[in-house]
Amino acid sequence: MLIAMEGSSPTIAGENNRKYYVWNAYNETVQSPKVYIPGPATISMTGSPINIRKMADDATKLIRVAEGPIFLIGWSRGAAACIQVALDLKRAGFSRNVDAMFLFDPVDQDGSTSDFLNLIPNNVSNCYRARATNKTGIWARIFPTCGNYYEEGVNYETRDFGTSHGGIAGTEGGMSGDAGSHEWIWSKLSYHGVI
Repeated sequence: MLIAMEGSSPTIAGENNRKYYVWNAYNETVQSPKVYIPGPATISMTGSPINIRKMADDATKLIRVAEGPIFLIGWSRGAAACIQVALDLKRAGFSRNVDAMFLFDPVDQDGSTSDFLNLIPNNVSNCYRARATNKTGIWARIFPTCGNYYEEGVNYETRDFGTSHGGIAGTEGGMSGDAGSHEWIWSKLSYHGVI
């Protein structure tokens, strides 16, 4: 199964997220079942209708009843929710691993979870993290990238891309503004048979 978790609300500068990379992966996957989980509002906190904690809870419920391989893809807070899902499954003693996580600049920003989402747990077999490096000033403080460490046993690959937090997921000019993040993540999705 593929669970695709969006990073922000249905609109960014008046545009629908459903043309960016998380949505594209959801549409292109050959995995079944597949689920798209919309992201939080631009500013979300613990009590928001959608936040990292609630997204992770929804995904975890779906995984518990599904069969077959488990793939997670997310951008921003959606990518942080992917990490939260893995932590929750590990704590619950879930018997299967997450086969692969594909993370576009994960950001633990809304305070909805008490976890420090900087560690990829070893119930994740493969983790691919694309990190945006063109975040300066207040943006670097508001959107610090998480998922920086991993436990022994995780095949962890990270790559830096000279683009903004939004640009890495296709929100600013698509492939012309992503500095190559789409090509890299798509090669990993293809390698694992997700697309």
